[in-house]
Amino acid sequence: MHGYSDRLHHAFSFAAKHYAPRAPASGAAEFIAHPGNLAVILARYGADLATVEAGVLHLVLEECGEHRASLERKIGAKFGPVVLAIARDAAEPRYDERGTERPWRAVKLDMLAHLAVAEPRAIDICVADEIHASGVTLTAVRRLGSEYVRTVGSASSAQTIWWYRSLLELLEERPDWPRTEMLGELRMLSADLVRALRAHED
Repeated sequence: MHGYSDRLHHAFSFAAKHYAPRAPASGAAEFIAHPGNLAVILARYGADLATVEAGVLHLVLEECGEHRASLERKIGAKFGPVVLAIARDAAEPRYDERGTERPWRAVKLDMLAHLAVAEPRAIDICVADEIHASGVTLTAVRRLGSEYVRTVGSASSAQTIWWYRSLLELLEERPDWPRTEMLGELRMLSADLVRALRAHED
């Protein structure tokens, strides 16, 4: 295996073109760094190249809801049907058919139902994404307090606690998903985050 991958380079270039321009005015640096952080987490846990590519590209599908159909065609043409299938399987359904952003809880409920049957490589991506998200949120809470949770996400403290508890319970019921070390990191980070949220609210 080599360190450089032309395919992964092109996945990052694709994300730079379609994902990076959607960065919010506040937190733009963290938003733009997200694909790279996600790829590093997946690589550290031994994900194959197709999964790492799909991890980068699934962020494009999540954030560009109004252009999703055309982006899926481009991803399929550039990266092949396997990468497209994994990316689609891992992407949260954040937008409805008209391209309107859906409520946070509805998205998470649909994602929980989907993860119960999702392909293991899609679960790899979702868990890596949540490891990144919980780490970023934990850092923000420790620095700024629980009232700033919404600066790094659209969920309240109570919603964040519910989400990680529900996600962990679901993943523990997927014996066909073998990444126990990855699940362990998510469990540890989310537990630290819950403690930090509760401590700041007391």
